[in-house]
Amino acid sequence: MSFERLVKTIHSWLGVLILPWVAAIGFTGLYMNHDDLILSIFPTAHYDTGGFDASPDARAQDEASAEVFATTLAAGAEVFLDDEEQSFRDRHVYTFDAGEFDVIVDRATGFGWTNSRYVTRTYAPDGEWLHTRIRWSRVLASIHERGWVGTALGTWLADITAGALVVFGLSGLVLFVMPRLRRMKNRRAKAAMLKQVVARG
Repeated sequence: MSFERLVKTIHSWLGVLILPWVAAIGFTGLYMNHDDLILSIFPTAHYDTGGFDASPDARAQDEASAEVFATTLAAGAEVFLDDEEQSFRDRHVYTFDAGEFDVIVDRATGFGWTNSRYVTRTYAPDGEWLHTRIRWSRVLASIHERGWVGTALGTWLADITAGALVVFGLSGLVLFVMPRLRRMKNRRAKAAMLKQVVARG
């Protein structure tokens, strides 16, 4: 196999393999510059808290009852109360650290949320799931920085994609330049041959 054919094969396969990540990085890069425009494509609305106070299920919570509810929402995981008074969605809340996410309990009504890096879920005081909100800004940022959603495996996929893009660009440059160099070489050889024919009379 000639060098040019080898480069062409590498270039073609790289184009196929990295296309999904090139498209993803391009789209998420557009989000970095025009976040409001891109986020308008996705459903990003929070659950409406306006009806919390009027709900027949609303019950004021003290620290102990809020912790019981938080433990329920955390599926039995150990929870730790954040001692600082906090607010969430303009509500006065208890916030519990459950490891990979927070459990938030509205003090006035007992409604609650689980709030992770990428997802916020809303629950009624009886534990009924009401709404899931994907935090698209963080999802898109993670895809752009790491090549996928999550931090567990680091940035190696994005690094591979970046390296593949460099090879793709260089191989494309080789495929662009080599035929032109070959044509130039052929023209010079043809011109030299014509000069020899003319010189021989």
